[in-house]
Order: sequence, then C-alpha cells, then structure tokens
Amino acid sequence: MIDRSNIVNSVKEALRTLIKGENDAVALYKQFFEQAKKENLHNIALLFEALVMAEKIHIKNHFSALDEEFIPEKSKNQSIGTTLENLNTALTGEVRENKELYPRLIKSIKKDINTQYGKVAKLSMMWAKNVEKEHAKLLKKAFKSLKKGNDIKLHSISICQVCGNIVVNKNSQKVCDVCGHDDIFFKSIYEDEN
Repeated sequence: MIDRSNIVNSVKEALRTLIKGENDAVALYKQFFEQAKKENLHNIALLFEALVMAEKIHIKNHFSALDEEFIPEKSKNQSIGTTLENLNTALTGEVRENKELYPRLIKSIKKDINTQYGKVAKLSMMWAKNVEKEHAKLLKKAFKSLKKGNDIKLHSISICQVCGNIVVNKNSQKVCDVCGHDDIFFKSIYEDEN
C-alpha cells in the first residue's frame, strides 16, 4: 500500500517553496517598478508591472494546487539598485527559476505525478517554469536596450490570466504559447495609442 501522506507532503512542500519564492519576486518587482518610474523609464516600469501581475498568477495557481491555507514568511528587503542593476537581478532570478528551481522541484515530486494531486501541482509548476523562461527573454531585451541608453520599445503588453505568460508587441495572439488557452484569457495592460 502506498503511503499517500508522503506524496501529499512532498508536493505541498514543493508548492510552499514556490509560493514563497514567487511572493518574494512580487515584492521585489514592485520596488523595481518604482525605481524605473523614478528614472523615467516608462516602458521598463510597465514591464515590471506586468511581471508583478504574472507572478501573482503563478501564486494563485500554486495556491490552487496546494489547496490549503499557507502564509509565506516575508523575506528580508533586498537593496534596490539602478534600473539596469535591477533588470540584471530580475533576469538572473528568472533564469535560475526556469533552469534550476522549477526543474529540481518538479523532479522532487516525480514519484507523485501519477496522483490527481500531483498532476495538478505539476501542471502549475510546468506553466510557471515555461513562463519564467519567457520572462527572462523580455528582461534580457530590456537590459540590452537600457545598456544602450534606451527604454525598451513597447506597443502593447498582454498577460495570459491562466499561466502568467507576458506577450509584448503582438497584434493578435490566438492562443497562449505556454498553456494553449484562447486569446480571450489575455488581459491587455498597455496599448500604445499611436
């Protein structure tokens, strides 16, 4: 007989770890948003605002998979640098999540994947992992632009309300590249009037 409590505990522990990490990212990106505004980098500020919204979707999905009350500990405030430094910090974090944290935690629940509980948790983790990769691409683009002394060029920003995928400068998105949901699940947070 399989001990289901161990399965549930390993999955829940992984989800709690991810919720705390995503919660920390939200707090940090809010500060990065404010710093970009202070530096009059309107579009980079919008990107950080979109990242905050996307990470909150990850938290919501992880909480849904966790299916219990959990209040993550608040982490210590990190020092905020220039927007260029903050972009580098955010990029490093998103790459680490995509390449190290999510794969390690998904692997840690591998034996539990065949349970319904494990399947829901894995889906939430896979979506977030793949979205973090897309976030890293956007941050890298913004970093390169700012390193040349320019704000990132944005005509539009939309966020998939299912998985947190951020799409910029696309006229029409038929389905989400990450979760496959229809474009009705995208919320536009910015559209250039021109």
